[in-house]
Amino acid sequence: MRVIKEKCDMVERTILEQLIHIEDAGLKEKICQYAEIHHYRKNEHLYEIGYIQEKVYIIIDGVLQRYFIDETQEEFTECFMMERGMVANSYNIFLKETGFTPSIAAVRSLTDSYILELPVEDVFLLLQQSLELSKVYVKYLWESLEYHNEINKHRLQLDNTQRYQWFCKKWPEVDKIASNHQISTFLGIRSESLSRLRKRKSESETCAD
Repeated sequence: MRVIKEKCDMVERTILEQLIHIEDAGLKEKICQYAEIHHYRKNEHLYEIGYIQEKVYIIIDGVLQRYFIDETQEEFTECFMMERGMVANSYNIFLKETGFTPSIAAVRSLTDSYILELPVEDVFLLLQQSLELSKVYVKYLWESLEYHNEINKHRLQLDNTQRYQWFCKKWPEVDKIASNHQISTFLGIRSESLSRLRKRKSESETCAD
């Protein structure tokens, strides 16, 4: 992993202001002191299952896959993430009892990706000190909830063909780079059925050209 970092330079300040919308100049300065921009190469992990997530990961650019592993060690995709400003942590990062809990999911970069990272401990401290940042945090939680509600609604209510069509409309870039297994486990479609759907789509696009 290559770290791209020049603290508090103009470029990073601009990116920070685009991703975290706050007005308090002093708070901006504190966050900028903690912020780092990391470059992850294709297939590199931001974190793996069992790791302690010590950073908050916010997408600047790139395509990420979050997945679980079942008892047979098979990967199941929970979601794909590429929206600028989306938080890429699994929810259990904020389950603190005697310490941080190991992650139950992993996040892999499917393309070269640029991620804004902030230390969790510092974020927790600032949340206790700043009402404005707490409102930003609630906004992130709400957006995450809406995102997963949309995904679950389409996976539960649509048939296989409709699910794949929705997926292609929402994440056309992901359809071009993700494996058959990654997409099929996300959509809940048998790999063979998805292969037929993808072939049919490819043939249709070829005929249209």
